[in-house]
Amino acid sequence: MDKKENTKLIYGVLQDIFKNIWEQQKYSEVKNGIILTLNIAILTILTRIPINEDFICKVTFFILIVLFFIHIFLILQSFFPKNKNKENIKWTNDEINIFFFGDIQKLNSTKYLDIVLDKYNIKKNDLSINILLDLSNQIVKLSEIAEYKYTSFKNSIYRMYGLTILFSIYFTYSFFLNQKDYKWQIMIIKQVKKE
Repeated sequence: MDKKENTKLIYGVLQDIFKNIWEQQKYSEVKNGIILTLNIAILTILTRIPINEDFICKVTFFILIVLFFIHIFLILQSFFPKNKNKENIKWTNDEINIFFFGDIQKLNSTKYLDIVLDKYNIKKNDLSINILLDLSNQIVKLSEIAEYKYTSFKNSIYRMYGLTILFSIYFTYSFFLNQKDYKWQIMIIKQVKKE
């Protein structure tokens, strides 16, 4: 193959990888949007719940609501990933899957392009390298964004589990505290009736 055909071949491969990673990034964006909407709906419901008059319940509920706001803020951060066009050498000599954004984001664009060329047994001097470097840079940066969004979604799920447990404990405590108060009220009413 000549220089032009090799360049077209690698460009086509890189373009397919780019499209795949772009779709993964869009999918993670949708997931983060859904979890954000769900959390805002839950927060709206929680703010409408009457709070027990007990001081400990009020403080605990306030702390839980603040944690929930922090959780929502961290979800919002996933919509604004770091997208500097600055490259760092991050590769650890592991085997790299040239199609997986989790592996790609570990590389700089030059190293990534070298690995793709090695997999296809094509030498750099058989190519028009500049356009391929630009596209490989886009692939690496998009991979970093997709990785950030997936990590953010995973962390959001963990925080949501934690907040669910904390709110469950709070509502259980509040329920039993109300039950205790209710029993005392019944005892007082019975005592008043006896007198």
